[in-house]
Amino acid sequence: MFLGITILILCQSCFSYKAMENDPLKMETGKTYKIERNQKYYKVVFHNVEGNTILVSENFVDKPIPINDITDIKKRKFSIVKTVSLPMSVIAGLVGLFVLSYN
Repeated sequence: MFLGITILILCQSCFSYKAMENDPLKMETGKTYKIERNQKYYKVVFHNVEGNTILVSENFVDKPIPINDITDIKKRKFSIVKTVSLPMSVIAGLVGLFVLSYN
């Protein structure tokens, strides 16, 4: 039971973030990224590079970020493992509860 709850907490999303080169020129327009700036990560949607800044949206608010302030970039990737494990763990938990309550 505890294992099932732990898996549910860990698998909150069907996406994970993978490290990539710290090069904003390799970012794709319209894709979601986590950008580290001032030792804090921000989830943003990339729009464009203009000079020494990148234009992103965070919580539907457009804002520029200086490229030299960025210390790490992570790209959002679809995770088949998280997508499959979440419903399977829910089903296993429900079956476990049914078996426990039946006895």
